[in-house]
Amino acid sequence: MRKSLGFLIVVFSIFLLLPGRVQAQRNTVPVVATNAAYLVGTNSASATNSATMSAETATPAATTQQKVQQKTDQDITEVSGKTKDKLVEWLDQNSNPNLTVFNPLQYIIHRAVNNGLPANIVVLILLFPVITAIISFTRHVLGLKGFGVYIPAVLSVAFVSTGIINGIVLFTIILGAAMFTRKLVRRLHMQALPRTAMLLWGVSIIVLLVLVSLAFMPANTLLTVNIFPLLIMMLLTENFMESQLISSQSEATQLTIETLVTAIVCSLLIGSQFVQQQVILNPELTLITVAAINIIVSRYEGLRLLEWIRFRSIIE
Repeated sequence: MRKSLGFLIVVFSIFLLLPGRVQAQRNTVPVVATNAAYLVGTNSASATNSATMSAETATPAATTQQKVQQKTDQDITEVSGKTKDKLVEWLDQNSNPNLTVFNPLQYIIHRAVNNGLPANIVVLILLFPVITAIISFTRHVLGLKGFGVYIPAVLSVAFVSTGIINGIVLFTIILGAAMFTRKLVRRLHMQALPRTAMLLWGVSIIVLLVLVSLAFMPANTLLTVNIFPLLIMMLLTENFMESQLISSQSEATQLTIETLVTAIVCSLLIGSQFVQQQVILNPELTLITVAAINIIVSRYEGLRLLEWIRFRSIIE
């Protein structure tokens, strides 16, 4: 009897203490959860503040990087740009995947692009004979001079990469640096090859100082320029200096302006999406047309257009 009475007292005590412990646990859980939430909120706030400070610190670099990426996406000379994907899309939608007598080159290009050949490289290679034919026409028929055929063609590709405005600004800066360095190097009385190397040395230093100065200015669009068109423009200064040696300053300036005009026209042609689409979809017609234009231009033996305008009074 006493054992039964003791057992009942123990059970009754457990029922009395159990609600208090459950309530204590219920009260403890919100406190723990509140503390955890407070710690998480504090860490999130700290992380947010750190991210904000990092973003404010990296804003100029991030902005420049964003501009570089946008320029890369629109640049046909970049393999990683979105223009390449657009050319592949045109090729997949409009080309004939079956080999016929009329599309052997298109069929080969389509297979090569599917196997990994960048489509923009194909377009640039097909467009290069087109712009050389245009340059040949402007010199042989219109009468523009310029620095041959190769220099305007290469300069036009550089303008496509940099943009026409940025390309003209860079080309002007590089030419000014070359003329300034040439006056200094002339006093050293150096041989031809060391003088050319010294000229490029001075041009490199001046261009570097200009780019470093632009990094501290709000308008820094020139900082997105690729290195290869910049080097091409720097190397072309040698031809400009050679033209000054064999002709006067005014004639060298005229040659430079005519070269720039021709390069700008060709760069507009290369950057046209319609031209790019027609070239990659009709490579056979493009090459045959260019060859026919070159043959027709070579048969022309009359006065050039600028010569006819210049000597019109004598001819009449």
